[in-house]
Amino acid sequence: MQNDPDLVIAQILHADDDFLAEVGRLTLLFSRIEDCLAHDALELLVFSSDKAQESSASTSVEQLRIMEKRDLLKRVAAEIGRFYGVDHSRLTKVLDELGNINRLRRTIVHGWIRWSVSDEGPVLVDSHGQSVPAWPADVLDLNLKLLDWIRKYYAEQLALMEGVLSAYDAKAEKLLQHSKAPPHIQALLRNLKRGISEP
Repeated sequence: MQNDPDLVIAQILHADDDFLAEVGRLTLLFSRIEDCLAHDALELLVFSSDKAQESSASTSVEQLRIMEKRDLLKRVAAEIGRFYGVDHSRLTKVLDELGNINRLRRTIVHGWIRWSVSDEGPVLVDSHGQSVPAWPADVLDLNLKLLDWIRKYYAEQLALMEGVLSAYDAKAEKLLQHSKAPPHIQALLRNLKRGISEP
């Protein structure tokens, strides 16, 4: 049950534009991330060796929860890593970090505002008893962490795809070195290599 300090601090924060703006920003950032995870998983499935997985995922991926979408993307990245012989561990590590950030987001979005005597400030408490500081600056800090996570996510996804393109390039080069390749196949391979090297 809420006591008077809890009610007072909740009323103050619910009327604070900075607090409300940061909670809203957090909600919209996660909506964007969830959409990107689903889209990216489906896009990367094209590079996967499992075409059955591609067709079944495309019909149901939008209905998955955010961590299920993240897990699908991790599986696809691992499959790509194995299939093309490229390192996917850095992307997997970044995707794992999303779990910790998501726990904080759930506490902020679904938690109750309370006054913490030990913290000497407002906290948001979820149904599992986890709490996070509730000052607007604290929510802003989480949003900054989330923006940094997005930057790292796309950097590692780009690194994975650069590895895939390098694997294509190496395979094309190996096939070009094959002396019995017909001229039209050699022309196709040269075009592939040129397409890979052009930005």
